Amino acid sequence: MAIRLRALTTVAAAVALAAAIGVVSSAPATAAVPAPGPTSAVVTVRVGGDRVSDTAVAPLDGVQLGLFAAPDDTTPLQTCISDPDGDCSFVVTGGVLGTRPWVKEIAARSGWYANDTLRTGPGSGSPSAASAYRFQTPVLVAGQTYRSTKDFMFSSSNTDPTRSNGVWQQSRVNPPFPAHCGMDVALVFDLSASVGSSLPTLKAAADSFADAFVGTPSRLAAFSFSAQSPSVQAATGTVDENRPQPVSVSTQAGADAFKAEYAGWGLGAGTNWDAALQRVAEAGVHYDAVVVLTDGNPTRWGGTTLHGDGSNTHFTDVEAAIFSANTIKAGGTRIISFGIGNGVSGLTALNLSAISGQEAFDPNAGNVETADYYQIPDFAGAGDQLRQLALANCSGALTVIKEIAPTDTTGEDVSGAEPAGAGWTFGASAVTPGTSIDPGSATTEADGTGGVSFDLGFPAGTSSAQVGVAEVQHPGYQLVTQGGRNAVCTSLADESPVPVVNDGDLGFRVPVGSDEAVSCVVYNRAIATPPVTPPVTPPVTPPTGPAGAGGGPQELADSGSDLGGLIWPALAGLLLLAAGLTLRLSRVRG
Repeated sequence: MAIRLRALTTVAAAVALAAAIGVVSSAPATAAVPAPGPTSAVVTVRVGGDRVSDTAVAPLDGVQLGLFAAPDDTTPLQTCISDPDGDCSFVVTGGVLGTRPWVKEIAARSGWYANDTLRTGPGSGSPSAASAYRFQTPVLVAGQTYRSTKDFMFSSSNTDPTRSNGVWQQSRVNPPFPAHCGMDVALVFDLSASVGSSLPTLKAAADSFADAFVGTPSRLAAFSFSAQSPSVQAATGTVDENRPQPVSVSTQAGADAFKAEYAGWGLGAGTNWDAALQRVAEAGVHYDAVVVLTDGNPTRWGGTTLHGDGSNTHFTDVEAAIFSANTIKAGGTRIISFGIGNGVSGLTALNLSAISGQEAFDPNAGNVETADYYQIPDFAGAGDQLRQLALANCSGALTVIKEIAPTDTTGEDVSGAEPAGAGWTFGASAVTPGTSIDPGSATTEADGTGGVSFDLGFPAGTSSAQVGVAEVQHPGYQLVTQGGRNAVCTSLADESPVPVVNDGDLGFRVPVGSDEAVSCVVYNRAIATPPVTPPVTPPVTPPTGPAGAGGGPQELADSGSDLGGLIWPALAGLLLLAAGLTLRLSRVRG
């Protein structure tokens, strides 16, 4: 069953909605909240995991909470573990009655992590507060039940920075990047007003990100958000439509087409991480990674109905984003939160981590492959970091992009070449002994990239290896060399050329470094077949002249019958033969 979130303007309205909506259940409750006795009270907390709709979150079991006498105590008075309905309940008796204890988390469920502190305060980032995620109960009275969704924890007041929707949040552990070079990525743009004059620089950073994928079997999608997603331009009311369908960026032409999709986007107002992540989650597309580019903390939440004051960050704004991020991560998608500028410095790391993962990017360590969140000082520096992120899983990899040149080109001219479709197979083999290649053979898919990827394992003590690649040629096609070479190879790090040696009619050899990514382009062209001209049979022209009585050759020819064209030559021959015989007989008699 799913736990309903509540956003209300008054406490009375909150009670009414709680009674009307409760929870959405697909099966009977497996463990009811215990009822209080005459000498006991019950404190029950709802624990949530993945968002299932704009107003509902799935329950999460296995989370251990504690009831503490004071906010900073480390030894709990009691503990509970959330059940399959997401309920974690304490039955309170004795001396705890008549007090106001605190609920804090003790341990997260395996595969999840707790966010014990979240950043609250103005959305601009200053001043910031590190607010402990803990909640005090009312005075406990025997015979009463106290619920987090109504009696404590929950709040509808925007003046309370720790206002919560009453459902205890947890974050899923961030899935890893795919093991191979090349991936599908959703790029999520914060277009809030605070981006201001840095919008062109933000787009330039995104452009750098797209360009970095050229030469890899990768695709990109684009989402916009401000107070809502898609974002609405404050100046014109124009909606900057989301582009959830991935666009191939394996070629520069593809990357340029993707960049054109967001080139005209403008600034909106407000920051709603939750709405943006909801749009990604409901897109119906599996992305390998989602990169959230933001310059500020969330000040709104809700994917359909808008909540929050638009100026300050409360627990609710972050909680909602966590639930939406969990849904994305549940499908195996990695989330990278990319904070840019002063508005997301310092304590904002707490919120960036809550929607992605717990490992910060360290430029000194260069942990691009494993970092969950970034805090970049300015937009100008974002491009370089995004480029490194794009190639995070490409070290020691060889990618091959197959392009098909138009049939109206000749020689080595490949103008207008486009990525091949599905079914083109390349085999890779180790020239350097001890080198491993995974896979040994790869075939292009119907994804628009025309690309395949090979991951290399290098022998101990070596920093590079020679790799041989050969394609399986399709009937009716021919390889198109470039400068006499069967492939054109470049280093993805700096786009410098990598030497290629032909290996037979269709293969080539190329060196790959253990710390670099090499991309090769192989061109083909369909063999033009000359048109077949059917043979022409010349018409037979009958001789002219009067026809004999009773129907002669001319009459037969004029009759329109096909026989006329056959009988006339035969009769003419017989007449000539007869004339010759008559002449000879006359000479003999004479």
